[in-house]
Amino acid sequence: MPGALHHRIITRQALASCRIADGARLSSDYCIWPDDFHSRYEEIKPYLFIKDGIEFHYLPHTPVEEFYRYWRFLPDKGVTRQAGTRPNDNQRMAEAGFAFYQERIVAALRSGEKDEAYKYLGCLLHLLEDQCFGIHALEGPEGTDIFVLDRLSGMPVCKKLCALPLSEKLYGLTVTPQVFTGDAKEFVPLLYRRYAASAEFSRRELFRMAMEYINGTENEDVIRACEKNMFLCAVQLAADTTAALFALAGGTHEVMSERSLGDFEPFFYPVGGGGSFPLRKCGFDNGVISFGVNHEAKLLYDLPESLYRRFRGKIYGSGIGRVQIKIINAGKAVESFTLTGDESITLSIDAPNGVFGIVSYAVAGSGELHLADAVLSI
Repeated sequence: MPGALHHRIITRQALASCRIADGARLSSDYCIWPDDFHSRYEEIKPYLFIKDGIEFHYLPHTPVEEFYRYWRFLPDKGVTRQAGTRPNDNQRMAEAGFAFYQERIVAALRSGEKDEAYKYLGCLLHLLEDQCFGIHALEGPEGTDIFVLDRLSGMPVCKKLCALPLSEKLYGLTVTPQVFTGDAKEFVPLLYRRYAASAEFSRRELFRMAMEYINGTENEDVIRACEKNMFLCAVQLAADTTAALFALAGGTHEVMSERSLGDFEPFFYPVGGGGSFPLRKCGFDNGVISFGVNHEAKLLYDLPESLYRRFRGKIYGSGIGRVQIKIINAGKAVESFTLTGDESITLSIDAPNGVFGIVSYAVAGSGELHLADAVLSI
């Protein structure tokens, strides 16, 4: 897990990447506040978001099994359906925290209270950095506990991964920040997507490193490469977040007129089904979102309210028989149709917002569905 040194270096290099020269206190002290919370309680309490008794430090997991395990048979209709849409606890907690920090950081920057903004920013960056470097990458979205590799290997892998060094060769590395939005309403869901993607990337690097220990090879080149990749992932996410918050405070970034649906993370998505998707979750490749046909499959997003003017896209199947499709907007079905064979249907939905997405019903295992050119227009 990142220790104080790791957080300080990652934060310092993120600020250097953003060309912020007055953040010495942020990179030396505020970025480690979540770790010091219990010993400096009164000082830090106003700045650490807490929801339902959970500190914005170690967030709840949302394991993939939440999306595929629970089904019920409806004997009166003779069909099998998912047992509701289970809450995505990680996303709910993360996005509530992101909103808390966005509001306070932007307000403090606009009023010239930079040190106050940096206290909040330090707590936010700490969580993001934890997710990208070291053992905490196993947790969070689609995550599990940090001892899972110990149980699978019968070796003390966790102890190894909790004590990762930080090569001095990494101390001077910077990245090019990406201001991912100029619209305040987009910041939270777009940051969550980047947080989840960064966690997924770092989790793979961590596993690659862990296998070197488990197999007894301990190839230094592989271990150092994984360390560097996780470090740069953490610096990039911290720099992007910082740059976006400064842009929102200053109104210095142009608002995009269109946004790909793939820029958002679904809070519920299909796992399994037909085609190439048995025992696989839905995929996103070259701008196309694909998933297997199943008894019921849900691809659902939580979009900002009153922001987008129209959604457009194209839905088509491959290897399918007869699939019933419902388009959900603002939590309600606004369109319903049947898709068969190789036909495709162009979608155009006004004012997409709130719970938005696709629900399909069919005989399990009969092909795949694809959503292409899925774009939200402002």
